[in-house]
Amino acid sequence: MRVTYMNCAFGLIAALTLTACAGTPSTGGFGGGSVASRWENRVVTISMAQRIADACHDQGIYLAASRYGGAVHRATEEMVAEGTDRAALEAAYQNQDFGALSTKIDSEIARRGGNEAQPASLCALGEKEIAAGSDLGQTLQKG
Repeated sequence: MRVTYMNCAFGLIAALTLTACAGTPSTGGFGGGSVASRWENRVVTISMAQRIADACHDQGIYLAASRYGGAVHRATEEMVAEGTDRAALEAAYQNQDFGALSTKIDSEIARRGGNEAQPASLCALGEKEIAAGSDLGQTLQKG
C-alpha cells in the first residue's frame, strides 16, 4: 500500500476524533460530538427533566439535587466541572437557536413516549428513565 499525505491526514483525524470522544461522558443517547452539541444535548436532557418534574411532583418525581439552577446554567457549570472549556460553552450559548432547541425538547419527549397534554405519560417516562439509570433518569429522582 502506498502511503500518501492524505492517507496520513485521514488517519490522524480519525485518531484524534477517537481520542476526543473516548473521554466523553454518556449523554443518554444524544451522542458525543462538539462541545456545542454536547452542551445542547445536556440542556435538552435537563429541560426534559424539568418538564417531567413539574408535571409529576405529586407522584414524587423531582429534579435531582444540583447546586445550579436552570437548564442552561446547570449544563454549563456541570460541563465546566468535568473539564470543558468555559469559553467554548459560552460560544455554544451565544450561537444557540433557542426556538429550535425547544422544538428538539418537544420532539425528544414525544419520541420517548411522553405527551405534555397527558401528564401521566410524562410520569411514566420519568419512572422508566429513572429505573433505566439513563442520563435523563439520573437528572431526576424519586422520593
